[in-house]
Amino acid sequence: MRRGLAVRVRRTELEKKSTEVAFKVGITREYLRLIEAGKAKNPSIEVMKNLAAELQSDVQTLFFSFDEE
Repeated sequence: MRRGLAVRVRRTELEKKSTEVAFKVGITREYLRLIEAGKAKNPSIEVMKNLAAELQSDVQTLFFSFDEE
């Protein structure tokens, strides 16, 4: 799975809208889109922790469990 895709998969599993998640995490919907697309190269640890908490997951699973292709 490519970097960021786990965020999107988890968000859709929880049936949460991107605008809702972005607002609760304190980022823009566009920045969340970049994270989910794997184009945000270095999200801060605070953003990663907040996303993991909002998506009822952990940072390792969402951001570091992926295959390089």
